[in-house]
Amino acid sequence: MLKHKTQKKKDIILMILFPMIATAISLIFKTNFLISTLLFFGIPSIYLSYKNKKAIKKTLLFSIIFSIPLGIIIDYFAIKDKSWYVPNTVFSFRLLGIIPLEDLIWGFLLVYAIISFYEYFLDKKTKEKENKYLKHFAMALFSILIFLIILFFTYPSLTIPYFYFWSGLFLVLIPTILFLSFNPKFLPRYIKVSVYFFGLFFLFEITGLQLNQWEFPGENFIGSITLFKYQFPLEEFLFFISLISVAILSYYEFFADDKN
Repeated sequence: MLKHKTQKKKDIILMILFPMIATAISLIFKTNFLISTLLFFGIPSIYLSYKNKKAIKKTLLFSIIFSIPLGIIIDYFAIKDKSWYVPNTVFSFRLLGIIPLEDLIWGFLLVYAIISFYEYFLDKKTKEKENKYLKHFAMALFSILIFLIILFFTYPSLTIPYFYFWSGLFLVLIPTILFLSFNPKFLPRYIKVSVYFFGLFFLFEITGLQLNQWEFPGENFIGSITLFKYQFPLEEFLFFISLISVAILSYYEFFADDKN
């Protein structure tokens, strides 16, 4: 048991070092969005998968089901409303003509890293149990994605003003509050995860803005934050930097895990 705790402490130190190293490498070599994403989220994901191999299958499945359809849906309307935009992509095309593939890779690795961190350091399950809701969740998300594709061809000019705020409110804040209201025992664990990812996301944000990896070209925001020379929407701070890890864990526990 003592050896196990000592190893976990070493792992935590490494996890703290990973984003610092990713920041340094990104800034020194002026990496693109894809490389920075792999440094910030890919390396920790690989390390945590190696440390907790039994969780790979379920973490991978949930990450795909959650990040791909939602990533396409959110990115499509966010870009249409100019909530954010990736000016340069290493790929020769954009999905639906506007979505850079880097966004989907980033979304997948972000979800995978959060779940892997939680599973390895904080989840208290004694054995794996199948959650019957995951199948229904997947069907619902991919059905919505199909509906979006139909909208894309039927109403290509459709936009949702203040999309970042509305998506953050209904997909991040409200589901998180509802889940924790009925399952308050998760709050201490979620806070520990969110503290770590708050630091990682903050470094990732500043690095990306410094290297012009993305921008916020629109005006439909409820406010903005200026830190040093960097400016970004208030929604970015509230829903992405502060709350996204807790929201993802809430979806994960409800739809994929055993709520223990």
